Amino acid sequence: MTSPSRLWRIVVVVLMPMLLLALAASASQRRPKEVVFIRYRIEPTYFATVVREFKASMARRGYQEGRDVRYIDILTRGADESSIPDVVKAVRHHQNSADMFITCGWVSLPAREILKETKVAQLFVPVLHSVALEMLPSVTAPPNTNLSGIYLMYHPEKILRLTRLLLPTSHHYAYLYDSRIPADLVYKKAYEQLNPKERHGLTLHYLDLAKGVDQTMAWLKRDNIDAFGGIVGVFQHRQALAKSGIPVITSYALDIDQDTLHQYMDDDNIVAGLFNPFGYCGGQAAEMTADIFDGKTTIEQTTPRRAKQIAFLNLRNANKLGLPISFDALEAVDIVVK
Repeated sequence: MTSPSRLWRIVVVVLMPMLLLALAASASQRRPKEVVFIRYRIEPTYFATVVREFKASMARRGYQEGRDVRYIDILTRGADESSIPDVVKAVRHHQNSADMFITCGWVSLPAREILKETKVAQLFVPVLHSVALEMLPSVTAPPNTNLSGIYLMYHPEKILRLTRLLLPTSHHYAYLYDSRIPADLVYKKAYEQLNPKERHGLTLHYLDLAKGVDQTMAWLKRDNIDAFGGIVGVFQHRQALAKSGIPVITSYALDIDQDTLHQYMDDDNIVAGLFNPFGYCGGQAAEMTADIFDGKTTIEQTTPRRAKQIAFLNLRNANKLGLPISFDALEAVDIVVK
């Protein structure tokens, strides 16, 4: 017959591991989720609206900062490839503790090189459509991997269509890029892959701002450029390039919203273009993250989402450059800046 003391020891031996597992699971549930932002220094606000709207949307979903979720916000040293070591360092430092990486813009690419070998979830918030397709085979189906996000629809064809509409007699359009900036290079590929119909009768020129603004200005004159645009590099030099007197019809890949759009057009020649409010992207990413944290889905099942695209026309700069604006052009855009 087993004595009471021995029976008690048996119960302890059997139940203790189960109790420890239960306590560990409970502690894991209480541990705040860790979300790591990695963003780079693109003017004017370095993706700050992504972070702000992400946090606000997470709070609405019940994830209180400090109690339910812990945020780590990492800003790289610059906007070009010199920032890659910062990205690598941040990913390696946090990959064992993070529940989610939010990578803003082209820094998603070097982060992906590390995270694809892990099980840590990564959302690109946002990247260009063409950049997303550098990392995923499709943005219209579940990724079946630990990567998803929000992508920007700046299809070059739409920019050239706007150019033809606003400048019906134009012949030459230049894509200005900085060969030191990955996002500029990826978007350049998207222009190069356009078929003749998508070019709307325009001859395309590719001018590298890394050679210097003065050299680029000389090329613009030499090639009789009627309009030009770009992504990151062209915005960084917009005031100097305004001296060319050439209309800018472009993809406005900046951390701005429609209420502040007019503030960034006083010292340049931007006449029209497309932009996506980055704050909207942050809110969408938070919804995706909360669904994953709530167990409603997994990162592997989370299909990437489109950003909200807005087309604009800047009448102030059009008048300054002496461009007549047709009624068809006014009807083709969502916002008119007066």
